[in-house]
Amino acid sequence: MKGLKKLFSAMLVLTMLFGTIANVGMAKIYAAEEGMKRVFSIDAGRKYFSEEQLLQIIDKAYLNGYTDVQILLGNDALRFFLDDMSITVDGKTYASEAVKKAITAGNDHYYKDPNGNALNETEMNRIVAYAKERGLHIIPVINSPGHMDSILVAMEELGMKNVRYSYNGKESERTVNIESDEAIAFTKELVKKYVTYFANANVSEIFNFGADEYANDVFSNPGWGELQKIGLYDEFVVYANDLAKIIKDAGMKPMCFNDGIYYNKKDSSGTFDQDIIISYWTAGWWGFNVAKAEYLVNKGHKILNTNDAWYWVLGNIDTGGYNYNSTVNNINNKKFTDVTGASNELPIIGSMQCVWCDTPSKEHDMDRIIKLMDLYSQKHTDYLIRPADFTKVDEAIAKIPEDLSIYTTESVEKLNTAIDNIDRSIRVTEQSIVDGYAAAIEQAIIDLTLKDADYSKVDEAIAKAEALNKDEYTDFSKVDAAVKAVKRGLDITKQKDVDAMAAAINEALAALEKKEAVTPDKPNSEKVDSPKTGDTTNTMVWLSFAAMSILASTLVLKKRKTY
Repeated sequence: MKGLKKLFSAMLVLTMLFGTIANVGMAKIYAAEEGMKRVFSIDAGRKYFSEEQLLQIIDKAYLNGYTDVQILLGNDALRFFLDDMSITVDGKTYASEAVKKAITAGNDHYYKDPNGNALNETEMNRIVAYAKERGLHIIPVINSPGHMDSILVAMEELGMKNVRYSYNGKESERTVNIESDEAIAFTKELVKKYVTYFANANVSEIFNFGADEYANDVFSNPGWGELQKIGLYDEFVVYANDLAKIIKDAGMKPMCFNDGIYYNKKDSSGTFDQDIIISYWTAGWWGFNVAKAEYLVNKGHKILNTNDAWYWVLGNIDTGGYNYNSTVNNINNKKFTDVTGASNELPIIGSMQCVWCDTPSKEHDMDRIIKLMDLYSQKHTDYLIRPADFTKVDEAIAKIPEDLSIYTTESVEKLNTAIDNIDRSIRVTEQSIVDGYAAAIEQAIIDLTLKDADYSKVDEAIAKAEALNKDEYTDFSKVDAAVKAVKRGLDITKQKDVDAMAAAINEALAALEKKEAVTPDKPNSEKVDSPKTGDTTNTMVWLSFAAMSILASTLVLKKRKTY
């Protein structure tokens, strides 16, 4: 929401009631409906929103068919700190902790929010991951050169001078001095840090650099016309184009609000980068002469329809500008393609609904925020197409075994591929694709193949047994029986059984007993006495033996002669 609106709140109430702010035309859709951006925007710059609250908004956006959530992180206050906030300008480096301390002081100067000062990078990492899981994009907003209250205080805390825009002795609370090279360089480097973070997070197609005010508090009316009068509008053109280049160089699309772009349809001060998407929220009013949507389209810009009829300012229920009751009425009566002030057919890239926190002390009122999201999505069901039903997918995932280490690499890879193929951004119009995810997971679970059991211990035990000589043992039968009992081909779930086989063989080996060694007969070492002279007994024996031998020989010879 724009701070300058407070000056016109009474007029806004009347004009919204009677519908006389601007003529509203219907923009023709040139792209397919499913290609249109459906964006919800939350002002988490002025007012601190916790991680849990932003996750709640992202979850509702996903369920309701939005494609993007725009989060204003820098808008008067700066409610998100990177881990490394160090900034180098003209050779001088401001340490990270010093920058954080300075911005914290700036936030407290703007509004010391009891709910919190700023999100940290760890929290934002989780927010980003949550959005990515649901196929949602985040559109971050770091607003400048206006709405910089906190950053201006921070620059002064860091010792910089002349950082605020001033005119005729009046100094701005929220706008940077566009003529201060140091202040502008610091601002660009600060924005660049956030651009780099979101580019690396791979969650953002668009980065919004704001540009919706310039020193309204100094001029007491929208400052763009005053810049043109005093010859400084060309500085703003250069500044906007420089930010656009930073964003484009990071691989994202630059966007800003329409307020200051070709203000009063004047292009004599320079040409804005045609790649800047225009978040077109207002056709202006008396004294606020913004370029009409047709003019911007003719200049080559794409339009994100940000019709302020859908705006709600937190805390305003039945009174005040952009009150809740009026917003509900406008959601019910405005078409998704109604571009404020358009008088002919226009191409748009989508539409955005916004909740603003002009008074950050008001309660978050999350219930009403969610109700407005529900109402908007129910009204525009042709565009906000709800996500497909992933119940079967989640049920299939729940069936996946906890321990996948027991399955073969190939079969686990097949399962992981089925899971990796899931795209949770798919809408109900493509339910069959989602059902296919569930079927693929179910089949991959069926196809999970158990690994073979590890037989290495068994093989080692058998090798030990085969290396032995069975004949050396009293009983080798138990070893043979244990080896014979080995059952091959078991899977890893039977590993205990396989290990038991190895243990049985080893136990049998350990129980082997060797046979006792047999000692061979010893030769008779006693000396045989030879016959001695005078030993008549031995002599008679030998003589008898000789006589018998002669007699036997004689008998043999006689028989031969006889025959």
